[in-house]
Amino acid sequence: MEAVLNAMTTKTKAIYAKRLKDTDYNNLVQKRSVPEIASYLKNETYFRDSLDGINEKALHRGQLEILIRNDLIIRLSKILRYAFGSKATGFTDTIATQSEINLIQTVIRSFVIRDYDQVVAKLPVIIESHITFDLKAIVACRSFDELLSVLKGTPYHDIVERYAKTDMNDFDFTGLDQELHRYYYQRMQDFVRNSFKGEDREAVEELFNTEVELDNISKIYRLKKYFNASPAIIRSLITPIYSRFSKKDIEDIIEHTDADHVFDRLMDSSYKNYIKEVNFLYIEHTTKMINYNMNKRQILFSSDPNLVLYAYMVLMGIEIENIIDIIEGVRYKVPVDQIKRMLIY
Repeated sequence: MEAVLNAMTTKTKAIYAKRLKDTDYNNLVQKRSVPEIASYLKNETYFRDSLDGINEKALHRGQLEILIRNDLIIRLSKILRYAFGSKATGFTDTIATQSEINLIQTVIRSFVIRDYDQVVAKLPVIIESHITFDLKAIVACRSFDELLSVLKGTPYHDIVERYAKTDMNDFDFTGLDQELHRYYYQRMQDFVRNSFKGEDREAVEELFNTEVELDNISKIYRLKKYFNASPAIIRSLITPIYSRFSKKDIEDIIEHTDADHVFDRLMDSSYKNYIKEVNFLYIEHTTKMINYNMNKRQILFSSDPNLVLYAYMVLMGIEIENIIDIIEGVRYKVPVDQIKRMLIY
């Protein structure tokens, strides 16, 4: 058993070593179009396998994003082949949940742009066997009625039904994304509580609780800053999980802290130890940087396969967000220096 777990740790770290480096990011931000970005990823990085056979000149932004997200699912499935038992099953379930959420979001967006070819029709077998709805049926959906029919009997049905509209111009993508995200957090929390004990549970739980808490801080800031949301609304939109802030601290921030001082509260906490330099761009950039540095420390120095795998999932999620930021920056002709400031690696 120990040999298997060591192999899983070694495999995860070896795959992590192939991540995008400083040179890659410097080259990517110099590109002038989505096809140029796709071409670089296909020919110069580890994404070559997932982009093999793809005509990058005909690839648009949404398709590229889906392909790189699916690439992460494939890499995670390769790592999971080295694991076994309830913990491996739990990780597979949570990765399957990520895949399900990505699929639902992609299908709904396909209703808007009427481009149904972007929906991924196949997942790795180890993940596909854990999907809770008919994969072929969801790929064939062309309306909310069809989507809700496919999702019937799954936890996603009621979530999506609350947002289903005939007029897609009024569709609340942000609200749906937040609810789906919260559902994923609940699944992950159950997995951690049920699969680990003692020090293992404390270590994985700390990383997970930190990720959720930082997401909550970002939401509180944005809801106060841009929507002037009431404390009751804010409470309804965050996930009640706490780490370095107590429940009382979060309540105080919701009730009394002005949006412009939420960042100050963050910097007065122990999270400040995970920020190399204070250069506030926007709240998500700061919270993502903290999360990145905490998980990078784990993947570099931990030998626990569960911590290493969890850290890898978080770090590669941030890498995908970096690529998406580059795509959006190039698309809207944002200056290169400004795009680089947004990246975290």
